[in-house]
Amino acid sequence: MAALVKLVVFDLENTLIFNEFLPELAAIGIDGRIDWENGFRARAERLRGLTQAQVLRAARQLRPVPGAKEFVDWLRAQASKVVLVTGGPREVAESALELFEADAAFSNEFHYEDGRFTGSVTVHVSPQSKGEIVRELATKWRIEKDEIVAVGDGVMDVPLLSEAGLRLAINPEGKLKDHVDFETSDFREAQRWLARQMADRPAKSGQND
Repeated sequence: MAALVKLVVFDLENTLIFNEFLPELAAIGIDGRIDWENGFRARAERLRGLTQAQVLRAARQLRPVPGAKEFVDWLRAQASKVVLVTGGPREVAESALELFEADAAFSNEFHYEDGRFTGSVTVHVSPQSKGEIVRELATKWRIEKDEIVAVGDGVMDVPLLSEAGLRLAINPEGKLKDHVDFETSDFREAQRWLARQMADRPAKSGQND
């Protein structure tokens, strides 16, 4: 499998974990009332005054979706690189990076003064940039599109999914049926499906790892 799947990129919230930091963002972005970045900034502004300790405490209380940790562990055992992307702040990304023992995590940045959130953010991760992140990683690590798996849960993950050779949806509620190769609410089923894809795809010549 290692010769065939070299990189797996996950959306974090509602895919690997139940938590969704800034939970109103998805609804705002999907229904078109306001673009995603403006929605993110508006929602973040309403959190102004939270202490960094409060943000850290919330970030450390991640609730993995059943089977998610085992699925990631299985991927890592096959020598696949695992990368997480989240619209949440760096604190969430760092907590998830540790929890899932991933290779890298990408997130947005909250700004603090005197230990309190100012309401200002630097946006590194948006729906569109998720695809750009995958392309940059593929170039950096010399990985081809058909060696990449992308995993998401909603329409904001379409740019992410479009950059992968295999596209998996977790708990999509039918929102991604035209954008993925397989959808399920069970990571064990996802693992069985992916293992079958790997068994059915011949390794490239010259690749023995």
